Order: sequence, then structure tokens, then C-alpha cells
Amino acid sequence: MKAYHNNRFETNGRVALTFDDGPVENTVKILEVLEKYDVKASFFCIGKNIEKHPEIFKMILEQGHFVGNHTYSHTRKMGFLSTEKIIKEIETCEEVCQRVGGVKPSTFRPPFGIINPKIQMALKKTGHKVIGWNVRSYDAIIHSENMILKRIIKKVKPGDVILLHDTRQNSIEILEQLLLFLKSNNYHPVRVDNLFKIDAYS
Repeated sequence: MKAYHNNRFETNGRVALTFDDGPVENTVKILEVLEKYDVKASFFCIGKNIEKHPEIFKMILEQGHFVGNHTYSHTRKMGFLSTEKIIKEIETCEEVCQRVGGVKPSTFRPPFGIINPKIQMALKKTGHKVIGWNVRSYDAIIHSENMILKRIIKKVKPGDVILLHDTRQNSIEILEQLLLFLKSNNYHPVRVDNLFKIDAYS
């Protein structure tokens, strides 16, 4: 199964900043930083969190950012679910996106990056494209903002997809520093649909 991790043919310094697990209160601060630097990002949202924070989900869309499907519950048992249950997770998240934001994401990011045969079968049925990443910040594990930032800066190259979490408090400061670095090194953050020339919504 094809997954979009990075665009190896990118020559213009474009990279994609992606945020997982929102929307949450913290997402608002992330949006403020993105607006300050006039940058568009991609948010892979959990259905349950969209229901909890519908106004923040709408804000993401209104500000021109991309949203993708990140399942309804983001269960830790994701790797053990049956194909039927995975389909339900994806379709329920899609229903919530449609109900709250009027969009039907055509992309999916699997929780924990897990793609097993059952998830592949589920995606064959739902037809979603998988968006992975190839620069992982470890912002959910490492607490030092400096270490996280150094990790990303050391690895990043044109066409990369950077994984962050809008659920983490430290992501706000990391994002600001990262955007300054990208700007001064001629990188151009874009939405994942632009990086890969794919449709965001069906």
C-alpha cells in the first residue's frame, strides 16, 4: 500500500508541518503562531476531540489549514482491531468531520503509524490515502524543547513531512523556533495536499 512519507522530487524547499491528535485547547495557540508567520499546516484530527472542540476544528478550516482523518478514538488497541472495527473508526471520524466542518477528508494517518494487513484491508474499502511522515520530532516523548528542535533541524530536507502534536504544550515554542529556522534556510512550509499534489477532500 502506497503511503506518502516525503516527496523525494521536491526542488523548491517545500516541507509539510503536520500536527496529530487535536483539536484541543492548545491547538488555538498553534494556530496563532502559524498565522503570525503566514504558514499553512496539516492537522490529523481525532473524531472524539472534534466533538469536544467543534469551534477549534472550524477555526482550523477557516484559517485555510488542511485536516485529515486520524480515527474516531485513537485507541491504543489499534494494532489489534478487526478490519470491521477499523472501518468504523475511520468512517465515524469522517462523519464527525462532515457534520462539524462540512468536509470529507480523503486522507488518513494511522495512530502510532501502525499499518498492518487489517488496516490495509480497511483502507481498501474506505479509499483513504495514507499520509505518514519521515521526520519525527518525538515531542510526545522528549521534554526538552531544545533537543526536539535540534532533532528536526538536523534531519530536515526538501520534501519532508514533519510530525508534531498540537496536544503538547512545548509544541508552541518548538513551532516558533522551527518556523524561524525554516524561513532563514529557504524552506517553504505547505499543506500535505500541495506537497504531494493530491486532493484533500472527497
